[in-house]
Amino acid sequence: MKTIEVSDGVYAALQRLAVGFHRTPNEVLASLLHVPNAPAEAAEPIAAFILGTEFRMKYTDADKYLALLAWIAARHAAEFSEFILSQSRGRRYLSMTREEILETCRHNQARQITGTHYWAIMNIDSATKSRFLARLLEYIGYRDTVIEFVCALFGPRVAPRRSRFAALVA
Repeated sequence: MKTIEVSDGVYAALQRLAVGFHRTPNEVLASLLHVPNAPAEAAEPIAAFILGTEFRMKYTDADKYLALLAWIAARHAAEFSEFILSQSRGRRYLSMTREEILETCRHNQARQITGTHYWAIMNIDSATKSRFLARLLEYIGYRDTVIEFVCALFGPRVAPRRSRFAALVA
C-alpha cells in the first residue's frame, strides 16, 4: 500500500464520499480514476451514477441537471410522476408536457428529459437547481447525506437539515 498527501479539504471530501456511501476511500478514488478493479456499484446507486464516466463527461450544469433528472425518472418512475403532479403552487420546474411548462412562462427554455416524456425548465440558476433537486430527492425518500452529495454538484451546498450529517463528516 502506498501513501499520498492531500489537502485537508480533499481529505474531508473523500471521507464524506467514503462514509456517506459505505465505500472505502480506496474504492472512491479507484472509481474516480477508472481503475478496472473498482467495484461496479456503490452502496447508493445514485452515487455510482454520479461517480461514473457517463455522468462525469457532462460539462455544463444544464447537462448534469438533465442527466440526473433522467436517471431519477428511470429509477423512481412512480415517485417522479407523483412529484410532478404534486407541484401545485408557484413556478413549476418539471412538467408532463412542453405545453404545461410554457403555460408557466413563455421564456423558460424548456428541454425534454432524455428517455422520458417529461420536460424541465432550464433557465434556473445553480442554487435553484440544487434546491429543487433536494426537494425531489427528499420526496422520493433519499437520505440527507445523499441529498447533500447530489446538490453539491451545483455549487454551494444545501445546508443539512439535521445535525447528524455533521457527525458523519467530523
